[in-house]
Amino acid sequence: MSLVIKTLLHNVVAMKEVLKALRALKGKTLILTHHNADPDAVASALSLRALLAHFGVPADLGVAESVSRPAQRLAERNFIIDPDCSEYDKVILVETSVPEQLASVKNVRADMIIDHHPAGKLADGVTAKWIDDSYRSCAQMILALFREAGVKVEKPVALWLAAGLTADTAHLRLATLKEFEDLADLLRTGLLFADVLKTLETPVDLSERIAVLKALSRVDVWRANDLLLAISRVASHEAASCRALVKAGADVAVVVAEKENEVRISSRGRDWILEKGVDLSVIFKKVGELVGGSGGGHNLAGSANGPDKKAIDAALKHVRKELEKAVGKQLNRLD
Repeated sequence: MSLVIKTLLHNVVAMKEVLKALRALKGKTLILTHHNADPDAVASALSLRALLAHFGVPADLGVAESVSRPAQRLAERNFIIDPDCSEYDKVILVETSVPEQLASVKNVRADMIIDHHPAGKLADGVTAKWIDDSYRSCAQMILALFREAGVKVEKPVALWLAAGLTADTAHLRLATLKEFEDLADLLRTGLLFADVLKTLETPVDLSERIAVLKALSRVDVWRANDLLLAISRVASHEAASCRALVKAGADVAVVVAEKENEVRISSRGRDWILEKGVDLSVIFKKVGELVGGSGGGHNLAGSANGPDKKAIDAALKHVRKELEKAVGKQLNRLD
């Protein structure tokens, strides 16, 4: 049996085991997701709570630190900020298994995990877990659970799931046939895609605009052949700053944000770097280790966070070295 088939079978079994565990839930339940929760995290948590309601299981929703601005319209006031996991009989992690992404949550633990990122430390020892990085969004995993359970997806849930799918595929730029098929199924509930896009629209606040402008003013540009790498530093809004640098012309953007007790490093890349074998999630897994924490993400959007601010230069050097390997030429800093 090939490794691909074994992996597929393992993931199907994992999904069925998680669904069985969800049906059997008793006691006070918390669905918890990562800090600065993005639309996919929020949508997945909301939709999972709706599925549990069909099983007669009430659940609270929790998030570490905050909900991101693009997800606030989805989240409304449904989420408890930094809940205490000791107050719950079961804690379900959605879209994360990385402790550093839940550092502000009290007594954090995991009894069950549903995630489309590589497993983090919180996955160790958890028996009821479905971790499958073949999915482009966690929302699609929740949709698969609805299908497996034979539960109809109602229009409000379809909006959440479609928003999560759309956001995590860069508004469908990274979508494959599978994502379009899932989206088509969700639109059959009567949902309009225009409503999905409207839900994801977010006015840019002043602090984000300031951060982006500072990132642009502080940027260091490196070049190797046709590759342009932009590196900058801000106090916050590092992901938005990355997106702005790519829009401004960078092929890969890396932005460092130093917080009081940790460093966060985000990245974004243009599609063509995939042809060179660049996978930012792989590069940033090592970046996470270098800063004493964890990292990962997606092939065109890597991120890492950890407490070791002294390792920032080493982390950025690692990024440069990996990009140099991909393009076969040394990166030189432009004046």
